[in-house]
Amino acid sequence: MVNIKRIYSVIRLAWLLCSFFAFNAFAEPQCINCHQSQVEDWQTSHHFHAMEKATPTSVLGNFNEQTLNYQGQQARFYQQDQQLFISMPNLDGKLTDYPVLYTFGYEPLQQYMFDMGKGHIQLFPFAWDSRSKTDGGQRWFVLHPEQKKHDLFHWSQKGQNWNHMCADCHSTDFKKQFDLKTNSFDSSYSSINVSCKACHGDTQAHLKWADGDSSITDKGFTHNIKKQTPLFSQQADGRMQSVQPLVKSDQVQVCATCHARRSQLDDRKDPHSFLQSFQGSLLTPELYHVDGQVWDEDYVWGSFLQSKMFNAGVTCSNCHNPHSGKLKLPGNQTCTQCHSQEMFDTPQHHGHKMASMGSQCVDCHMPATTYMQVDARRDHSFRVPRPDLTLKTNAPNACNSCHEDKTPQWAVAKMKDWHPNSKHLGTAHFSEAFYAADNRLPNASTMLTKIVQDKNFPEIIRASALSRLAASPDNNAVVAIARSVKDSEPLKRQAAIEAAMPLDINQRWRLLNPLLEDEHLPIRTEAARALSAMLIQPFPAGLNVQDSKRLNAALDEYKGIQQYQAERGYSHTNLGNLALTLQEPEQAKAHYLQAISIEPIFAPAYVNLADLYRNQGDEKAAQKILKQGLTVNKESADIHYALAMSLIRSKQKDIALTHLKKAAQFAEDNASYQYTYALLLQDLGNMPAAISALERAFNLTPNNPDINYSLAQWYVAEENYSQALFYARNLARLVPGNQQVQQFVKQLEMMNSIN
Repeated sequence: MVNIKRIYSVIRLAWLLCSFFAFNAFAEPQCINCHQSQVEDWQTSHHFHAMEKATPTSVLGNFNEQTLNYQGQQARFYQQDQQLFISMPNLDGKLTDYPVLYTFGYEPLQQYMFDMGKGHIQLFPFAWDSRSKTDGGQRWFVLHPEQKKHDLFHWSQKGQNWNHMCADCHSTDFKKQFDLKTNSFDSSYSSINVSCKACHGDTQAHLKWADGDSSITDKGFTHNIKKQTPLFSQQADGRMQSVQPLVKSDQVQVCATCHARRSQLDDRKDPHSFLQSFQGSLLTPELYHVDGQVWDEDYVWGSFLQSKMFNAGVTCSNCHNPHSGKLKLPGNQTCTQCHSQEMFDTPQHHGHKMASMGSQCVDCHMPATTYMQVDARRDHSFRVPRPDLTLKTNAPNACNSCHEDKTPQWAVAKMKDWHPNSKHLGTAHFSEAFYAADNRLPNASTMLTKIVQDKNFPEIIRASALSRLAASPDNNAVVAIARSVKDSEPLKRQAAIEAAMPLDINQRWRLLNPLLEDEHLPIRTEAARALSAMLIQPFPAGLNVQDSKRLNAALDEYKGIQQYQAERGYSHTNLGNLALTLQEPEQAKAHYLQAISIEPIFAPAYVNLADLYRNQGDEKAAQKILKQGLTVNKESADIHYALAMSLIRSKQKDIALTHLKKAAQFAEDNASYQYTYALLLQDLGNMPAAISALERAFNLTPNNPDINYSLAQWYVAEENYSQALFYARNLARLVPGNQQVQQFVKQLEMMNSIN
């Protein structure tokens, strides 16, 4: 009891100090003098509640001696005096009382944070469901119940670390201040939540203007973040056009600094630094379906950039009150302020009874995906439902998301009944090219190149198509890369780097070297990483003195980014990879070991270090470091696979089989692991199990030529010519014009006819 009170006294003193400094650095007292209504709106917003000191008045959760089953024990939520506590098993399984320092978020759930030591502020594994009881809320729940100690989103790991993952967006003017030597944070902020400064930037010049300084222009602000136009009207051809000329605005970019999936490269300098201090994510398979619908959380920006609305000039505040964050108008009125109510808000258009599910514009055009168990977020690409694309690409559609008992064919038929003259159904869509690329279809490069060159597509779609050309680096891709390097759109230049990675280093240099001086930090540093091998090229292909300076300057910035992210294993692994490229193996080794030290669960560091040892001819050292990795994470498929490969090279195939089996088990969706496991089973004489594993690999990647060829050959060996013919024909489709494959198909057709 004495210890708890002592902890509470220290925490209370810290809070008082934080509150004092935050208040003095925060401009709210001055803002409210002129902007009372805006401040009042803000105080009702998620921004205001983004983070707060945990007090009985700021928490939404029930701390009145509540319990919840967690890891076979009873977590406890309770209050002592004014301090809130959560009791839960520590890393050793012993129930421990943790003082609750901060709230995090507000609705539909609220999380809580504690100090794990050395300034590491971590999120508890529990959340309070702040929805109403009728909606299933007002309860404690375990946010990530499947997470184990070795998982990134376990409460003790970096995925639940406020300093790294959360603070930059949920607080204002955040400075991370991580010390690698002590593995500690000394993080700070000017305001605990999202304040005026977070969006408007430095207000000092504005306050001077408000006090009558006539020398100050634009009210003291360097950027305009108002909406570009107040209203749009529909033209005769169906297009939406602004009722007045568009005004240049940075509003979307300012919002994107938090409302986007992005990598942070440095402490933000101001709210207008998006794509300067951040690298925005493209429409990758990890985040989006092939048609651009959200898969993982995208925080809106990546969706919105795809929309016709964004490209017509719509900004966030056309729909949302920028201070409360709430919609300006209820229901369909948000949409009908621009789109004709008579035309669109009718059963004839949406095919549903008024006021029923499906009658709201968002039901069909902004389908919701639920994250964190209770948080439903709407897709902001404002797309027309395309069940016909579901049939072609397996992308979801809004119709079948509601009508789960119906088929896409049913949805297509319904839409044709409602809109027999639809200009959408059956028309070409970029998703078909993305699907072809992701599934290694032979026409992918041609389809992607057309999208890259077509200005009718939004820039983020063109850039995403360009990045996918990395899988098929043909002449079309080279031309597309060369043009995109000169493009004014930064996303295109960013994607050009990824697309060029498979090319020879000298060709890469010719294409990408202009990007070493790009105005955007993410672009010039990624270009430097991609071109770093030029520093070790021999004469005459090597660099002159001037070009070496250009490349080294950008590489220094790249290293600075990794140092900024030094609390994560991937940053040191990146530096290790760079050192290997520069033929500095001892430095690479040191970086990989640092990655393992700072984030023991980070599997790529073990795998890359093992590869380094293998290249040095030390297979024993490779196996030792991989086994070390398995002591931390016994379920790492990548480490099991790497160890299996090492054991095969050491002629220990029986032991290798055990690890390959685990790799295939822990990464069920990895076709390569399934395929390799099948090959080793075959080598050891277990053909039934080999074919079973290979068919699992085929089901994952039916368009992989190697897998199809192996299955065809194996069924030939089994004299099952019908099955062999199936895979051979599929192979012929994947490699059109291959005479050997065509001959193979003819032979199998003959054999199958005989049988």
